[in-house]
Amino acid sequence: MKNYFPLSFKYAKDLVSMIIGIIIYLVVAAVAGLLIWVAGLLGGWIPVAGAILGWILRIVSIIVEIYTLAGIVILVLAFLKIVK
Repeated sequence: MKNYFPLSFKYAKDLVSMIIGIIIYLVVAAVAGLLIWVAGLLGGWIPVAGAILGWILRIVSIIVEIYTLAGIVILVLAFLKIVK
C-alpha cells in the first residue's frame, strides 16, 4: 500500500504533518479538477470528439476523487497506527 499512497505514510508522523498531508491531497484534487474542467470546456467545441472526451474526463475525474479520498483515509489510519 505504501507504493500507491506514499504521501499517506510520509505525513502520518504527527498531527501537523497529517494536516499538511490532507492539504496536499486536497490541492492535488483541486488542480486535477480544474485541469479536467478546462479540458472539458475546450473539448466541448468539437461535436463527436467532445462527447467522447467528456466521458473520458468524467472517468478520470472519478478516479482522481477516489484516489484522493482513499489517500486521506489511509493517512488518518496510518496516523492512528491502524495501517502500517
